[in-house]
Amino acid sequence: MIEHLEHRAIDREEWDRTLAGCANRNWYGRSWVLDIASPGWNALVDRERGAIMPLTWRSRWGIRYLHQPFGLQQLGVFARDPDHGVSDAFLRAVPASYRYWDIYLNEAMGGVPVGRTQPCTQQVVDITGDAAVQRAAYSQGHRRNLRKAEPFRELITGAISAREFTALFTATTGARYGIPDRDLQMMELLIDKAIKRGEACMLGMRDGGQVVAAACIVEAEDRAIFLKSAANERGHELHAMFLLVDHYLTRMGRAGRVFDFAGSNTPSVARFNAGFGARSAIYLRLLRNALPAPLRWLK
Repeated sequence: MIEHLEHRAIDREEWDRTLAGCANRNWYGRSWVLDIASPGWNALVDRERGAIMPLTWRSRWGIRYLHQPFGLQQLGVFARDPDHGVSDAFLRAVPASYRYWDIYLNEAMGGVPVGRTQPCTQQVVDITGDAAVQRAAYSQGHRRNLRKAEPFRELITGAISAREFTALFTATTGARYGIPDRDLQMMELLIDKAIKRGEACMLGMRDGGQVVAAACIVEAEDRAIFLKSAANERGHELHAMFLLVDHYLTRMGRAGRVFDFAGSNTPSVARFNAGFGARSAIYLRLLRNALPAPLRWLK
């Protein structure tokens, strides 16, 4: 039986135990991650089937709606034995009080019975544990850029704080896309706690003492997630992101892990990722609009 649990009724230990037993589990679904990224999140739980679904919601004009928290790429239904039947049952069980949905489902969830979907792409590459083998899969252009950047490899450091990263991200990506302050503040808290819990590391470059590029990489079970990255003009001049990704893949990444670029649908970013030998994977964006008629067209 699928139960709808309000936030105060969620047992964190039970949630994380159940998630650990799900075949399609991911880092984004951990309770502490949800607590920071979506305070007050609710849930659907089926104890018999070992299946769960976080309901990350907000309220506007007194109406609840489901949204995707900033930085959490994929959520949806997690299950011990994921299949369309379980996913369909959970999506149909979402209470009608959530009148609007705009969420991103995990890769294991295919066709869905409600709303409309949009395919999204991300890129992933296997970490081989052998630098020569890893680099053999790089594109010719990427190998050329790495040769140009090689003299600056000595600038790479792991000694970058969540605050320093957020300052760089805010001044670059945040300003470019108008990311709200509350999302930037949440990101800093999330990254800081992930580092303190030993679930993430920072990798970046300093030039003249200034952080010019940085990335937060989450390390969880069989995945290394390129959670967020940023570079300023000097970082781009140094081809910093080419160096940082190559450095992780060839010197830090654990053999057998998948390096998950956490995107992207943006063609230029997808080409950058593919240049490291990455392959594409599909996940779905799910939208549903059951708002009252006067509000339906405002979303």
